[in-house]
Formats: sequence, structure tokens, C-alpha cells
Amino acid sequence: MLRVVGLPTSSQLPAGGRRCCTGLTATRRQRSQALANQGHKRNRLSVMAAGRITGKTVVVTGANRGLGLEWVRQLLAQGNSVYAAVRDPSKAKELTSLKDARVTQLDVSNPASIQEWAKKLASQVDHIDYVINNAGVIGAYQDFEHVTAEDMLAVFQTNTIGPLLITQQLLRNRLIGSGQKVADGPGSVIANVTSKVGSVDDNRGGGGYAYRASKSALNNVNKSMSIDLARRGIAAVLLHPGYVRTGMTGGNGLIDVDQAVAGMLSVLESDLPLNGHWYDYKQEAIPW
Repeated sequence: MLRVVGLPTSSQLPAGGRRCCTGLTATRRQRSQALANQGHKRNRLSVMAAGRITGKTVVVTGANRGLGLEWVRQLLAQGNSVYAAVRDPSKAKELTSLKDARVTQLDVSNPASIQEWAKKLASQVDHIDYVINNAGVIGAYQDFEHVTAEDMLAVFQTNTIGPLLITQQLLRNRLIGSGQKVADGPGSVIANVTSKVGSVDDNRGGGGYAYRASKSALNNVNKSMSIDLARRGIAAVLLHPGYVRTGMTGGNGLIDVDQAVAGMLSVLESDLPLNGHWYDYKQEAIPW
């Protein structure tokens, strides 16, 4: 299972390469904070995190390597109970070698797998505090003339539909949420790992149709969830990891996975309003 990572600026999208790229133009701290503050004023359901995440139950998808594996490492190091979901546990050697990691089988692109996974999870745990929807695929980079319906649907199935159905099934199995509104303190937080290429404002290079569109759609799914699930005590936030050095980026990038995950984790632990918002690993708000 592949993880979503950040990639270079939109203008640097390769003319014929396989991988699409994530904008990394840094927003100014002042503008970013203003965006967050404006959103907080508009959205009465904004959530303030409660500090260091420890002693919590957390689900991480796409956990076999890269960002997902690092999420598991850092969350375990902070004393959390982590359920790490991967498509094929037998191929997740690094993950299974981690002491205390609870490895579960899940194919994010398969609705039946998601349903069965959630039911099994409900037999092992009563409540989930954080869900890190990290699993994702980039797909083949294609210019306008070579986009296919098959490629679009495959990427959407994992990147957009997967996180939605995972959240839906966890709710149906009463694993997330609480009896209070999210404005009074969330019972659960859904963190959807997205990409800045999903920003319409940041799209200056074109191309990357399947990946860009799937992340834009995920962003809108997250926004709707932040409204619809707030009354059930569930907050939904978007996280952009930056341009990360992983196998998916061929070792290219500006930061390592430990820095990216530490930054995203710091967002969840900060006093920033979370519900319905979008931040990068530097805690800067990203324009839609």
C-alpha cells in the first residue's frame, strides 16, 4: 500500500514522468494564521486540541512504510495504542518488528475489506481517539491527452472514497465519536493526510489530473465530514506532510519522514482550531 507524500511545486510537474508533484511554496506565517483565524470565526465547530497525544487509541492506514510507518513509530513512542492497517501484513516486515504495534489487514481500495476490517476492530477495541487516514496512491502521471477513466477511478477509490468509507464504517461500529458536540471537545479526530496539489489556488502547473482531483475531492469530503459529524463529537482535519524523501519520491524531497510526521503530529497537539481546517507540517494554514 502506497502512502501519500508531498512533492515539489506545481510548476515543476514533469513533462512525461510518472509522478505528479505537490506545491511547496511556503505561505507566510501571518497569512496562514489569518486564514486559520478567519476559519475559526466562521466555523463555530472548530476544535482545540488538548496537548500531547499519549495514552490514546489510534488507527493508522498505509502503515507498512514511509509516512505511515513513521506515524506508528512516533505514536508508539508517545505511549499510545496503535492499530496499524496494511494491505498485506506478511510484506510489512519493519512494521511487524515494532514492539506493541497491532497490525491489521485492510485494503483501502476495497469497500468489502473496509467493512470487514471495521467489524474485526470493534471486537478488539471499544473506542478510537484518532484516525490517521494516511494510505494513498499517486497513479501514473499523465498529460491531458492520455488521461483515462480507469486511472482516475483507481486513484479516487483509494485517495477519496477509502477515507470516507473508513470513517463511515468506524462510526457504524460505534468506534468513533461521543455523546457531545465537537465544539465541547471532540470524542475522536479524523486526520486525513492530503496534498497541496489538491489546492485549486496552488495549481499553476496543470497536469496530474487523477491525483490532483482525488486530493481536491478528499479536501471537500473532509469539509463535509467536519460539518456533518460535529454533532457526534467527531472532528475532521486535513494534513499536508510537505515534500518528503521517501521511496515514492525516489529519495528526492526537502524533509525526511520523521520531520514530516513530527510536524503533522504537532498540529494535532497544538491549540490550532482543527475541525474543517487544513494545515501543513509547519502548522501553516493552506488556501483551498
